[in-house]
Amino acid sequence: MPLHSIGDLAQQFVLRGQAVSLTREMNRLTQEVSTGQAADLARHLSGHFAPLADIDRALVLTEAQSGAARLAATDAALMQTALERVQTEAQRLAETALSVPAGGGSTLPSLLALEARGALSSMIGALNVDAAGRALFSGDRSDAAPLASAETLLTGLRAALAGAPDRAAIETALDAFFDAPGGGFEAAVYRGGTGSAAGVSLGAGETVALRIRADDVALRSQIKSTAMAALVDDESLSLSSADRRAMSGALGERLLAGQDGVIGLRARLGSAEARIAEAASRIAAEKTGLAIARNDLVSVDIFASATALEGVQFQLEALYTITARTARLNLAAFLS
Repeated sequence: MPLHSIGDLAQQFVLRGQAVSLTREMNRLTQEVSTGQAADLARHLSGHFAPLADIDRALVLTEAQSGAARLAATDAALMQTALERVQTEAQRLAETALSVPAGGGSTLPSLLALEARGALSSMIGALNVDAAGRALFSGDRSDAAPLASAETLLTGLRAALAGAPDRAAIETALDAFFDAPGGGFEAAVYRGGTGSAAGVSLGAGETVALRIRADDVALRSQIKSTAMAALVDDESLSLSSADRRAMSGALGERLLAGQDGVIGLRARLGSAEARIAEAASRIAAEKTGLAIARNDLVSVDIFASATALEGVQFQLEALYTITARTARLNLAAFLS
Protein backbone atom coordinates (compact mmCIF):
# COMPACT_ATOMS: atom_id res chain seq x y z
CA MET A 1 0.00 0.00 0.00
CA PRO A 2 1.54 3.39 -0.93
CA LEU A 3 2.44 5.54 2.05
CA HIS A 4 0.36 8.53 0.82
CA SER A 5 -2.84 6.44 0.90
CA ILE A 6 -2.84 6.07 4.70
CA GLY A 7 -3.07 8.56 7.51
CA ASP A 8 -0.13 10.28 9.18
CA LEU A 9 -0.30 8.24 12.39
CA ALA A 10 -0.56 4.96 10.50
CA GLN A 11 2.31 6.07 8.31
CA GLN A 12 4.49 6.59 11.39
CA PHE A 13 3.68 3.08 12.63
CA VAL A 14 4.52 1.61 9.21
CA LEU A 15 7.86 3.40 9.09
CA ARG A 16 8.63 2.39 12.68
CA GLY A 17 7.80 -1.26 11.95
CA GLN A 18 10.03 -1.26 8.91
CA ALA A 19 12.84 0.28 10.97
CA VAL A 20 12.51 -2.40 13.65
CA SER A 21 12.47 -5.18 11.03
CA LEU A 22 15.53 -3.80 9.24
CA THR A 23 17.36 -3.25 12.52
CA ARG A 24 16.67 -6.83 13.58
CA GLU A 25 17.91 -8.13 10.24
CA MET A 26 21.03 -5.97 10.48
CA ASN A 27 21.79 -7.30 13.96
CA ARG A 28 21.41 -10.87 12.71
CA LEU A 29 23.71 -10.30 9.77
CA THR A 30 26.22 -8.45 11.94
CA GLN A 31 26.36 -11.43 14.32
CA GLU A 32 26.83 -13.83 11.40
CA VAL A 33 29.61 -11.75 9.89
CA SER A 34 31.40 -11.49 13.24
CA THR A 35 31.01 -15.17 14.28
CA GLY A 36 30.79 -16.94 10.93
CA GLN A 37 27.82 -18.92 12.25
CA ALA A 38 24.13 -18.67 11.56
CA ALA A 39 22.28 -16.58 14.12
CA ASP A 40 18.95 -18.26 13.34
CA LEU A 41 19.68 -22.00 13.24
CA ALA A 42 16.07 -22.96 12.54
CA ARG A 43 16.08 -20.79 9.44
CA HIS A 44 19.57 -21.85 8.42
CA LEU A 45 18.87 -25.59 8.78
CA SER A 46 15.31 -25.32 7.46
CA GLY A 47 14.11 -26.93 10.67
CA HIS A 48 16.22 -30.09 10.23
CA PHE A 49 17.93 -30.26 13.64
CA ALA A 50 18.56 -34.03 13.73
CA PRO A 51 22.14 -33.94 12.29
CA LEU A 52 23.11 -31.11 14.63
CA ALA A 53 21.59 -32.89 17.63
CA ASP A 54 23.53 -36.06 16.78
CA ILE A 55 26.79 -34.13 16.61
CA ASP A 56 26.11 -32.27 19.86
CA ARG A 57 25.29 -35.57 21.58
CA ALA A 58 28.53 -37.09 20.29
CA LEU A 59 30.49 -34.05 21.47
CA VAL A 60 29.06 -34.40 24.98
CA LEU A 61 29.99 -38.09 24.98
CA THR A 62 33.55 -37.48 23.79
CA GLU A 63 33.97 -34.73 26.37
CA ALA A 64 32.98 -37.19 29.09
CA GLN A 65 35.39 -39.78 27.67
CA SER A 66 38.13 -37.17 27.54
CA GLY A 67 37.55 -36.36 31.20
CA ALA A 68 37.65 -40.06 32.10
CA ALA A 69 40.91 -40.48 30.18
CA ARG A 70 42.47 -37.50 32.00
CA LEU A 71 41.37 -38.91 35.35
CA ALA A 72 42.73 -42.37 34.50
CA ALA A 73 46.03 -40.87 33.36
CA THR A 74 46.34 -38.95 36.64
CA ASP A 75 45.56 -42.06 38.70
CA ALA A 76 48.06 -44.14 36.73
CA ALA A 77 50.78 -41.51 37.15
CA LEU A 78 50.20 -41.37 40.92
CA MET A 79 50.27 -45.15 41.17
CA GLN A 80 53.45 -45.32 39.10
CA THR A 81 55.09 -42.83 41.44
CA ALA A 82 54.00 -44.87 44.47
CA LEU A 83 55.42 -48.09 43.01
CA GLU A 84 58.64 -46.32 42.17
CA ARG A 85 58.86 -45.20 45.79
CA VAL A 86 58.42 -48.78 47.01
CA GLN A 87 61.05 -50.00 44.56
CA THR A 88 63.53 -47.30 45.54
CA GLU A 89 63.09 -47.84 49.28
CA ALA A 90 63.45 -51.61 48.88
CA GLN A 91 66.60 -51.20 46.80
CA ARG A 92 68.22 -48.86 49.30
CA LEU A 93 67.28 -51.07 52.25
CA ALA A 94 68.57 -54.19 50.48
CA GLU A 95 71.97 -52.61 50.02
CA THR A 96 72.15 -51.80 53.72
CA ALA A 97 70.93 -55.26 54.74
CA LEU A 98 73.48 -57.05 52.57
CA SER A 99 76.28 -55.12 54.22
CA VAL A 100 75.33 -56.24 57.75
CA PRO A 101 76.76 -59.82 57.75
CA ALA A 102 80.18 -58.47 56.83
CA GLY A 103 80.26 -56.27 59.93
CA GLY A 104 80.62 -57.11 63.56
CA GLY A 105 78.75 -56.39 66.78
CA SER A 106 75.14 -55.25 67.06
CA THR A 107 75.56 -51.76 65.63
CA LEU A 108 74.80 -52.67 62.04
CA PRO A 109 71.55 -54.59 62.73
CA SER A 110 70.39 -51.64 64.82
CA LEU A 111 71.12 -49.22 61.98
CA LEU A 112 69.33 -51.54 59.55
CA ALA A 113 66.28 -51.65 61.81
CA LEU A 114 66.22 -47.86 62.05
CA GLU A 115 66.44 -47.47 58.29
CA ALA A 116 63.83 -50.19 57.76
CA ARG A 117 61.32 -48.42 60.01
CA GLY A 118 61.67 -45.29 57.91
CA ALA A 119 61.43 -47.28 54.68
CA LEU A 120 58.32 -49.10 55.92
CA SER A 121 56.57 -45.83 56.74
CA SER A 122 57.53 -44.49 53.32
CA MET A 123 56.23 -47.57 51.51
CA ILE A 124 52.93 -47.55 53.36
CA GLY A 125 52.52 -43.82 52.83
CA ALA A 126 53.15 -44.26 49.10
CA LEU A 127 50.62 -47.09 48.77
CA ASN A 128 48.02 -45.11 50.72
CA VAL A 129 48.02 -42.43 48.01
CA ASP A 130 44.62 -41.08 47.03
CA ALA A 131 43.22 -38.91 44.27
CA ALA A 132 40.21 -36.72 45.04
CA GLY A 133 39.42 -38.86 48.08
CA ARG A 134 39.76 -42.18 46.21
CA ALA A 135 42.38 -44.57 47.55
CA LEU A 136 44.14 -45.93 44.46
CA PHE A 137 45.48 -49.20 45.88
CA SER A 138 42.31 -50.23 47.74
CA GLY A 139 40.64 -52.17 44.96
CA ASP A 140 36.87 -51.91 45.05
CA ARG A 141 36.91 -50.10 48.40
CA SER A 142 38.34 -46.78 47.37
CA ASP A 143 36.88 -44.90 50.33
CA ALA A 144 39.45 -46.39 52.75
CA ALA A 145 43.25 -46.22 52.82
CA PRO A 146 44.50 -49.73 52.03
CA LEU A 147 47.13 -50.09 54.74
CA ALA A 148 47.27 -49.43 58.46
CA SER A 149 50.15 -47.38 59.81
CA ALA A 150 53.65 -48.79 60.07
CA GLU A 151 53.41 -48.73 63.85
CA THR A 152 50.21 -50.79 63.78
CA LEU A 153 51.85 -53.32 61.49
CA LEU A 154 54.97 -53.61 63.65
CA THR A 155 52.96 -53.95 66.84
CA GLY A 156 50.94 -56.83 65.39
CA LEU A 157 54.02 -58.48 63.91
CA ARG A 158 56.01 -58.16 67.13
CA ALA A 159 53.22 -59.92 69.01
CA ALA A 160 53.07 -62.68 66.37
CA LEU A 161 56.83 -63.30 66.56
CA ALA A 162 57.35 -62.92 70.29
CA GLY A 163 56.83 -66.57 71.22
CA ALA A 164 59.07 -68.02 68.49
CA PRO A 165 62.06 -69.80 70.09
CA ASP A 166 64.53 -69.52 67.21
CA ARG A 167 65.16 -68.06 63.78
CA ALA A 168 63.38 -70.85 61.91
CA ALA A 169 60.26 -70.42 64.05
CA ILE A 170 60.40 -66.64 63.59
CA GLU A 171 60.50 -67.03 59.82
CA THR A 172 57.59 -69.47 59.94
CA ALA A 173 55.58 -67.05 62.06
CA LEU A 174 56.53 -64.21 59.70
CA ASP A 175 55.22 -66.13 56.70
CA ALA A 176 52.03 -67.02 58.55
CA PHE A 177 51.44 -63.38 59.53
CA PHE A 178 51.79 -62.07 55.98
CA ASP A 179 50.83 -64.94 53.71
CA ALA A 180 48.30 -67.17 55.47
CA PRO A 181 44.62 -66.50 54.64
CA GLY A 182 43.12 -64.56 57.51
CA GLY A 183 46.58 -63.92 58.97
CA GLY A 184 47.68 -60.78 60.74
CA PHE A 185 48.26 -58.84 57.53
CA GLU A 186 44.78 -59.50 56.16
CA ALA A 187 43.10 -59.12 59.55
CA ALA A 188 44.76 -55.99 60.90
CA VAL A 189 46.91 -54.34 58.23
CA TYR A 190 45.21 -54.48 54.84
CA ARG A 191 41.97 -52.48 54.91
CA GLY A 192 41.15 -52.20 51.22
CA GLY A 193 38.66 -54.21 49.21
CA THR A 194 39.04 -57.79 48.08
CA GLY A 195 37.78 -57.04 44.58
CA SER A 196 39.40 -55.12 41.76
CA ALA A 197 38.75 -51.48 41.00
CA ALA A 198 36.21 -50.78 38.27
CA GLY A 199 37.50 -50.19 34.76
CA VAL A 200 37.35 -46.82 33.03
CA SER A 201 35.54 -46.59 29.69
CA LEU A 202 37.61 -44.84 27.03
CA GLY A 203 35.09 -45.13 24.20
CA ALA A 204 35.12 -47.28 21.08
CA GLY A 205 34.47 -50.29 23.30
CA GLU A 206 37.80 -49.84 25.08
CA THR A 207 38.16 -50.07 28.86
CA VAL A 208 41.26 -49.72 31.00
CA ALA A 209 41.52 -50.98 34.57
CA LEU A 210 44.23 -50.05 37.07
CA ARG A 211 43.86 -53.25 39.10
CA ILE A 212 46.79 -53.14 41.49
CA ARG A 213 46.02 -53.49 45.19
CA ALA A 214 48.29 -52.91 48.17
CA ASP A 215 47.91 -56.58 49.14
CA ASP A 216 49.38 -57.75 45.83
CA VAL A 217 51.88 -60.57 46.35
CA ALA A 218 54.76 -58.49 45.00
CA LEU A 219 54.05 -55.54 47.29
CA ARG A 220 53.26 -57.72 50.27
CA SER A 221 56.60 -59.47 49.85
CA GLN A 222 58.54 -56.22 50.00
CA ILE A 223 56.53 -54.98 52.96
CA LYS A 224 57.12 -58.29 54.74
CA SER A 225 60.91 -58.15 54.32
CA THR A 226 61.01 -54.49 55.30
CA ALA A 227 58.89 -55.05 58.42
CA MET A 228 61.07 -57.96 59.51
CA ALA A 229 64.17 -55.80 58.96
CA ALA A 230 62.58 -53.17 61.20
CA LEU A 231 62.39 -55.74 64.03
CA VAL A 232 65.76 -57.41 63.46
CA ASP A 233 67.19 -55.70 66.56
CA ASP A 234 64.06 -56.17 68.70
CA GLU A 235 64.98 -57.59 72.12
CA SER A 236 61.74 -59.55 72.37
CA LEU A 237 62.91 -61.89 69.60
CA SER A 238 64.97 -64.95 70.51
CA LEU A 239 67.88 -64.22 68.19
CA SER A 240 71.59 -64.21 68.78
CA SER A 241 73.83 -61.53 67.30
CA ALA A 242 74.96 -64.01 64.65
CA ASP A 243 71.34 -64.85 63.80
CA ARG A 244 70.46 -61.15 63.53
CA ARG A 245 73.31 -60.55 61.10
CA ALA A 246 72.48 -63.67 59.09
CA MET A 247 68.81 -62.74 58.96
CA SER A 248 69.72 -59.22 57.83
CA GLY A 249 71.63 -60.60 54.88
CA ALA A 250 68.80 -62.97 53.99
CA LEU A 251 66.32 -60.11 54.13
CA GLY A 252 68.53 -58.09 51.79
CA GLU A 253 68.51 -60.96 49.28
CA ARG A 254 64.73 -61.25 49.55
CA LEU A 255 64.30 -57.54 48.98
CA LEU A 256 66.42 -57.72 45.84
CA ALA A 257 64.59 -60.82 44.61
CA GLY A 258 61.26 -59.10 45.25
CA GLN A 259 62.18 -56.20 42.98
CA ASP A 260 61.23 -58.25 39.93
CA GLY A 261 57.64 -58.43 41.15
CA VAL A 262 57.42 -54.66 41.65
CA ILE A 263 58.99 -54.07 38.24
CA GLY A 264 56.35 -56.36 36.77
CA LEU A 265 53.59 -54.29 38.37
CA ARG A 266 55.15 -51.12 37.00
CA ALA A 267 55.34 -52.68 33.54
CA ARG A 268 51.64 -53.58 33.69
CA LEU A 269 50.84 -50.08 34.79
CA GLY A 270 53.01 -48.66 32.02
CA SER A 271 51.05 -50.64 29.44
CA ALA A 272 47.83 -49.20 30.85
CA GLU A 273 49.32 -45.70 30.68
CA ALA A 274 50.20 -46.23 27.01
CA ARG A 275 46.64 -47.36 26.26
CA ILE A 276 45.24 -44.34 28.07
CA ALA A 277 47.51 -42.00 26.10
CA GLU A 278 46.47 -43.62 22.80
CA ALA A 279 42.79 -43.36 23.76
CA ALA A 280 43.23 -39.71 24.73
CA SER A 281 44.73 -38.99 21.30
CA ARG A 282 41.89 -40.82 19.59
CA ILE A 283 39.26 -38.98 21.60
CA ALA A 284 40.91 -35.64 20.85
CA ALA A 285 40.85 -36.46 17.12
CA GLU A 286 37.18 -37.41 17.36
CA LYS A 287 36.37 -34.15 19.13
CA THR A 288 38.19 -32.19 16.43
CA GLY A 289 36.33 -34.03 13.66
CA LEU A 290 32.97 -33.49 15.34
CA ALA A 291 33.71 -29.81 15.91
CA ILE A 292 34.55 -29.41 12.22
CA ALA A 293 31.36 -31.21 11.20
CA ARG A 294 29.30 -29.01 13.52
CA ASN A 295 30.93 -25.89 12.19
CA ASP A 296 30.10 -26.99 8.64
CA LEU A 297 26.44 -27.28 9.62
CA VAL A 298 26.06 -23.95 11.40
CA SER A 299 28.51 -21.81 9.44
CA VAL A 300 27.42 -19.23 6.85
CA ASP A 301 28.98 -17.64 3.79
CA ILE A 302 30.55 -14.58 5.39
CA PHE A 303 30.90 -12.82 2.03
CA ALA A 304 27.20 -13.30 1.27
CA SER A 305 26.25 -12.15 4.76
CA ALA A 306 28.46 -9.08 4.45
CA THR A 307 26.87 -8.22 1.11
CA ALA A 308 23.39 -8.65 2.57
CA LEU A 309 24.41 -6.55 5.59
CA GLU A 310 25.52 -3.73 3.32
CA GLY A 311 22.18 -3.89 1.52
CA VAL A 312 20.22 -3.77 4.77
CA GLN A 313 22.30 -0.83 5.99
CA PHE A 314 21.50 1.02 2.76
CA GLN A 315 17.77 0.28 3.18
CA LEU A 316 17.86 1.43 6.79
CA GLU A 317 19.63 4.66 5.87
CA ALA A 318 17.06 5.28 3.12
CA LEU A 319 14.22 4.62 5.57
CA TYR A 320 15.68 7.09 8.07
CA THR A 321 15.95 9.70 5.29
CA ILE A 322 12.32 9.16 4.28
CA THR A 323 11.21 9.28 7.90
CA ALA A 324 13.07 12.54 8.49
CA ARG A 325 11.60 14.18 5.37
CA THR A 326 8.12 12.99 6.24
CA ALA A 327 8.45 14.43 9.73
CA ARG A 328 9.20 17.88 8.28
CA LEU A 329 6.00 17.97 6.13
CA ASN A 330 3.31 20.50 7.21
CA LEU A 331 0.47 22.45 5.58
CA ALA A 332 2.42 25.70 5.26
CA ALA A 333 5.26 23.89 3.48
CA PHE A 334 2.73 22.13 1.23
CA LEU A 335 0.95 25.39 0.25
CA SER A 336 4.16 27.41 -0.32
